[in-house]
Amino acid sequence: MNRNTRWAMVAAFGAVYLFWGGTFLAIRYAVADLPPLLTIGLRCAGGAAVLFAWLALRGRLERASLAAWGTAAVAGALLFLACHAVMASVEQRVSSGETAVWMTAIPLWLVILDAVRARRRPALSVLLGLGLGAAGVLVLSAGDGMHPERATDHAALLACAFAWALGSLIGRHGARPVSAVQSTAMQLLTGAAFVLLGSALFEPWSGARLTVRSAGSMGFLIVCGTAIGLAAYTWLLRVTTPAAVGTFSFVNPVIALLLGWAVGDDHLGPRTVIATGLIVSAVLATQWKGLLGPRSAAPAAVTSPADLQMATPWIRLS
Repeated sequence: MNRNTRWAMVAAFGAVYLFWGGTFLAIRYAVADLPPLLTIGLRCAGGAAVLFAWLALRGRLERASLAAWGTAAVAGALLFLACHAVMASVEQRVSSGETAVWMTAIPLWLVILDAVRARRRPALSVLLGLGLGAAGVLVLSAGDGMHPERATDHAALLACAFAWALGSLIGRHGARPVSAVQSTAMQLLTGAAFVLLGSALFEPWSGARLTVRSAGSMGFLIVCGTAIGLAAYTWLLRVTTPAAVGTFSFVNPVIALLLGWAVGDDHLGPRTVIATGLIVSAVLATQWKGLLGPRSAAPAAVTSPADLQMATPWIRLS
C-alpha cells in the first residue's frame, strides 16, 4: 500500500467515524424544525448534487447501465426511505445517542443476512455476538427513561438497521458503475426521489421553518454526513475488508452519546453505559475474525491517484 493510499484510508475512516457519529444529533436538530421525510429527502438530493457536480467537473462521470440504475434504486429505497427516513421520524421522540446505540444492530443484521446468502452457519463468535447484542437491547429497553410505550420506536429502529444492512449488501453485490463515488451519487438520487415523494404525499409542510440551527444541521448532513461520509464508506468497502469498515458501528454510538451528553440531549446513566458496552462488544465479537484476518488486495480500479482523489475529495494528493 503506497503512502497516498494509507493517508486516504485514514481520512476516509476519520470521516465515517466523526461525521456519521455527528449525524444523529444533526438529524435530531433538523427534525425539530423540518418534517423528517423532507429533511432526509433534501439531505439525499443535496448530497447527490454535490457528488454529481464533482464527477462532472473532474470529467469522471460515466454512463451507467439500466441494471446499475436498478441496483441504485433498490439500494436507495432501502438505505434512505426504509432506514434514514424512518429513523428521522423516530428521532422526534428518541434522543440522538439512544438512536445511535440501536443502530449498532446494522452489523449484526449484516452477518445474519450474509450467512443466509452464503447458506452457511454463522461462526461461534457470531452467535456469541448475537447473544450479547440481544442482552444489550434488553438492558437498553429497560433503562432509565425507556418507557414501554416506546416499544414501537425501538422496533422501528431495529427495522431501520435491517433495511440499511440489506441495502448495503444489494449495493455491494448488484450491478454498479466502476466509480464508488458515482455509485453513491446514484443511490442518493434515487433515494431522494422516493423520500421526497413520500414526504409530498404523507407529510404536512405547513409547520416547516428554516432556522439557523436547522439550516446548519442540513448543511452538515448534506456535505459532511452524506457527500463525504457516504463516498468514503462506499470507497472503503472496495479497498478494505467489510469487517474493518464495520468498525464504524461501535465508534459512532460512542461519539453520538458523547455529543448528546455534551449538549444535554442524552443522559449517560448506568444502564445506558452497560447496554452500550454489551452492544459494542456484540459488534466486535461478530467481526473479530475479519478484523484479525488478512486484508484482501484492493482492486486496481480504485487505487490509482485519480480514483483516490475522487473517493476522498477533501484531500489533495500530491
